[in-house]
Formats: sequence, C-alpha cells, structure tokens
Amino acid sequence: MCHISLKLAVVMVVAVKVVVPLDSLEGLESRVAEHFGRAPYFALVELRGEEARVEFFENPRRWGRTPGAFVAEMRVDCVAVKGGIGVRALTLLRESRVRVLEVEGDRLGEVIEALKSGKYREYAGEGCPGRREF
Repeated sequence: MCHISLKLAVVMVVAVKVVVPLDSLEGLESRVAEHFGRAPYFALVELRGEEARVEFFENPRRWGRTPGAFVAEMRVDCVAVKGGIGVRALTLLRESRVRVLEVEGDRLGEVIEALKSGKYREYAGEGCPGRREF
C-alpha cells in the first residue's frame, strides 16, 4: 500500500473597496480632488488582485447627506485622499473602522496603481476645519 501526502494551499483573493474623491468624471483620467468633502464626485474602486472595478457617484451632499456619513455606511475598507479631509469626516470614518490613506497622483488611474503597489501611507493628520458652503 502506498501513502501519498498532499498539501493543499487555498489562495483567496480578497477584494478591497476604496473611495477616492474626484474633481471630474473622465474615467481613469478623472482628476483627484484636493479635499474629500468638497469633491463633486467620488469613485468606488474595488481592487481584487491586479484587477480594478470602478463605479462613480456624485457627492451625497446633493441629496442632503454628508460624504463622511455616506461613505461610512457603504462599508468600504479605505478612503484615499491626496489633500485634506475635514475633522468630522475623518472622525466618523475612523470610528467606522474605515482606513484613511494618503496617496499621490493627480488622476484616478495613478491612484489605483499606487494602491495596487502599496505606495500609500496612513493619514496621520487631525483633519482640517470645515466650511459650510453647500
């Protein structure tokens, strides 16, 4: 009788959902906004391995919702910012266990590549004071 030992490796590719604030809607060429709450648009990026799926939505302030609260309820993993984020949004996201990441890149495609390659850092700031302009 012959005994064969097999070791099986189960590889799971987990999707990571990231929200990116945008100044324009131009697909992967969309300009990344300098401030989270004042961005007119957002991209919901789902990263799964090397693949990225992107959906766009308007700033929820247009529907009477704050961006921080809306994004926290979306159950995303991260928010990627290249500039500022308000104190209230930052606090709400952190309390909801949404990581806030700082990334470099002027276009959405550049931010996606930075996220894939691990070129980001945890947002260490305290947030910036808000303005009431909406």
